[in-house]
Amino acid sequence: MASPRIVRVGTGLLLWLAAATGATAVGMAAVGMIGSDILGSSQEPLTQAEVERRLASPTGSPSGSPSATGTPSPSATPSPDPTTPPAARPRVVDANGAGTITAQCNPDGTVLVLAVTPAQGYDADADDEEADDHPQIKFENDAVEVEVRLRCIDGVVSDEIRQNSED
Repeated sequence: MASPRIVRVGTGLLLWLAAATGATAVGMAAVGMIGSDILGSSQEPLTQAEVERRLASPTGSPSGSPSATGTPSPSATPSPDPTTPPAARPRVVDANGAGTITAQCNPDGTVLVLAVTPAQGYDADADDEEADDHPQIKFENDAVEVEVRLRCIDGVVSDEIRQNSED
């Protein structure tokens, strides 16, 4: 007959193995749910065509987004007005890894900043003292300051980027 000490050690080992197996199963289930909502349906990433269509819409709203069947809704294909110039295409400017700026040129030659997204570890600040037609955005962290100035040249957003180390 086995001694009580061996039985206790064996039981403890079996309980530890059961707990480790349960914790692993819970962890795997949690990782599997990343990217899906509570009900389990996952949100599919947008295709390049869907991204361009949403960026081209004046409000950025999903009015031109695909329906549940995946086909564009009727409002997604408005008839072009021959009196208005074609809409400027937004341009994404990479600020040397400190973040991105999405901007487009207005018909009057000014720049419209649509979005400023700092990279992880950076803060973004728009310089309001500069003229509105040439916006200036600064990305900074403890070591680096990246300054981006935007202009419209021939209807295309042009950038000037300066980087200063704060050593």
